[in-house]
Amino acid sequence: MNAQNEEKVKVLNYATSHLTNTSDAYSSYVDINNPEVKKDISRIVNRLVEFNPTVICVEIVPEENEATNQTYQAYLEDQSNRVNYSEEINLIAFEVGRLTNVKKVYGIDARIGFNYPKLIEMAKKQDASREFLEESIETVEWITGQPLLKQIAYYNSDEFKSETFNFYNFLATMQTPGNNEGAEIISDFYNRNLSMYANFSAIPLEKEDRVLIILGGTHTAYFDIFLKHNPKYKLVDASRYTDF
Repeated sequence: MNAQNEEKVKVLNYATSHLTNTSDAYSSYVDINNPEVKKDISRIVNRLVEFNPTVICVEIVPEENEATNQTYQAYLEDQSNRVNYSEEINLIAFEVGRLTNVKKVYGIDARIGFNYPKLIEMAKKQDASREFLEESIETVEWITGQPLLKQIAYYNSDEFKSETFNFYNFLATMQTPGNNEGAEIISDFYNRNLSMYANFSAIPLEKEDRVLIILGGTHTAYFDIFLKHNPKYKLVDASRYTDF
C-alpha cells in the first residue's frame, strides 16, 4: 500500500435508512421488531464491525454529544438504554461501537432546514418538470419499500449518489420569472451539509483512527465529495460493506 495513504485517516462513510423519528420526507418501511429485520440489522452490524472503527459519527447535533454519550455508556452495560432518536443510532451505531470498544460517539448534524415542500409544489406546476419529479418520487418510494439490506446496498451505491445529486440540482432550477427560489432554497440544504462537514472536521483525530460515519443517504453522498478532496482522509469503499 502507498505509504502516503497510510498517513491518512481512514473513513467509512456509510449510508443507512432512517428507521424511525426523521424529519425527512421519506423513511424506511421496516418493522424493527420483526425477527427477520432484526437478523438483517445484525448482518449490517457484523459487516461494519469488520471495519473495526475507533470513532463513530452519527446524525445528532454536537450540542447533544454529552447526553448521547451518557446514554451510550449506559448502553455498553445494558443494551435496553436508547437515545430518543432514529433507531439506526441505537441498533447500528451503538451496537457496532459496543462490539469494537469505541469509547465515544460524536454527533455531527446541523439543525438547518430548507423548504423542500415548496420546491416540490413548484415542480408539480411545471409541465416540463412533472414527469421527472414523478419518476424520482416513484424511485424513492420503491426503494423505501424494499427489504432493509437492499435499501442499504442501494444507498451506498454510485447509482444512488448520482441520482440524488441530479435530483437536488433539479430542484435548484425551480424558479418563477426573475427569481431564483430553487437555488436559494437548495443553498440552505448545502449549508446544512457543509455545516455537518465542519462539525466532523472539528473532531480530534489521529492518523491511526478509523472513522465510521453513519448518516442518511443524501448526506452521505455529499460527504463523499467533501472527503474525497481532503488529503487528510482516505475514503473507504462503502460497497465493500454492503455485500451481505
